[in-house]
Amino acid sequence: MKRFCLIALSFLLSACGSSAISQHALSPLERLSGGQVVGDASSLYWVNQRQSKPESLAERVWMGDYGEYQTDYRWLDGQLRELKRAGTALKDDKRQPFELHVRYDQHGDAVFQRYKVGDTVFPLSDTQLHQLSQQADMAVALVREQSRDGFQLVQGMWDGQRFVHCGDQAEIEINWQQINARPGYIALVGKSDGLGKVTAQQMVLNRTTQQHCLTPPRLLDVS
Repeated sequence: MKRFCLIALSFLLSACGSSAISQHALSPLERLSGGQVVGDASSLYWVNQRQSKPESLAERVWMGDYGEYQTDYRWLDGQLRELKRAGTALKDDKRQPFELHVRYDQHGDAVFQRYKVGDTVFPLSDTQLHQLSQQADMAVALVREQSRDGFQLVQGMWDGQRFVHCGDQAEIEINWQQINARPGYIALVGKSDGLGKVTAQQMVLNRTTQQHCLTPPRLLDVS
């Protein structure tokens, strides 16, 4: 009888664990987006979260003359577990391609790292590894704050009179709020009234050259 109780208890605990996992997997995935401009750096962010826990973050960052990069981050149970970054950076007075790949364990310690600039591999310090984790947390916090205030990333083409949204090609009325927008591709952080009108809070990108609408970078293998 005692052995049966232990088996039953073990099964019950296993079932409860499976139920919790299933509930997490079945809970709706929230897709948030945002962006910011700080100094010469312009950033676009896409966040996926479930039950208020981040699952992924994708970013595109432009740093003026210093280069540009894109990053793909993955979380597991609310802990950052992996990131991969690729782009160009200013080194020795010229822009060089670089790649960065880090994996963290459940305690936040890096268990794998690879940082390559040009043809040379460099080690990352503990401070740099911590900064990468901090950057991810700060970006997620920013997008969440923007989302709570009703703001999101809006992309489209502006001809000086009409703004055509990237997603559904619908024409949107933009309240520019004294933002000077040049015709071309535009990425902005704004608030929609749900009726086809967006109030712009901040211009993130404004390209007059030929530019396709941007999507979240996918650098990590999908598990």
